[in-house]
Amino acid sequence: MTVSSDGSLLLEVDGLSVAHGAVRAVAGVSLEVRRGEIWAVVGPNGSGKSSLLRAIAGVERGLVRGRARFADPARSLPAQRAFVPQRADVSAAFTARDIVALGRYAVGTDHAAVERAIAEVGLSARAHLDYHALSGGERQRVAIARALAQLDAGGVLVLDEPFASIDPAEVARLVGVLRARAAKGAVLVSLHDPGLSRALATHAVVLRAGEVVAQGRIDDALAGPVLERAYGLGLVEVEGDGVKWFVPRLDAPTRPGGADRMEP
Repeated sequence: MTVSSDGSLLLEVDGLSVAHGAVRAVAGVSLEVRRGEIWAVVGPNGSGKSSLLRAIAGVERGLVRGRARFADPARSLPAQRAFVPQRADVSAAFTARDIVALGRYAVGTDHAAVERAIAEVGLSARAHLDYHALSGGERQRVAIARALAQLDAGGVLVLDEPFASIDPAEVARLVGVLRARAAKGAVLVSLHDPGLSRALATHAVVLRAGEVVAQGRIDDALAGPVLERAYGLGLVEVEGDGVKWFVPRLDAPTRPGGADRMEP
């Protein structure tokens, strides 16, 4: 990696491809993530969003080619990137606080960092509860807090559909958390909703069947024609309170181009 002179380049993805047997999930994605950026990974089911993020995070089990390189070889990798999966799988009898503290396992004990992360996701009053007593949305917030506790201030937070099962008020809270983290580091987040992606992110990469349809600054990458190509459905742009959203034309026939397989 050629690190930028101002130290802003945090992650370089170079020709990253993922295959699951004969199924190609991701085909040669390249991008550079810099300090202060929030990258939305957008596309229909089966487009390769999860596979791409898992490969970047180093947890993908398929065949991975290409590289995802983080900026500082002198710092531990767990301190430079943390991953939040779509569904956390916890079988042991841990409290919410215990789960968040596990984020510090590879980077060193820091009780203050754990408590800050719990507070950031709004779970301080429920952190003592058994993880399995929490709602689905609360469990997802615990997973996000674990990643927040793990990262250095300048790290890259990688999240796969993090807002699943979370109510709108808490989504708004977490959007603020992600923006605050990106002010010193960077965020990559996969989202199904192009409108939310446009409201949250500074940049986007749009996938269809594992291939990049568009990438770059958010207004360019999430333009209406690009999303129509990705989703195979006509979209209408609407605006309210200064925010632009896309809604599907439900009276329009589905057009070829959307993904037609389950996402690995």
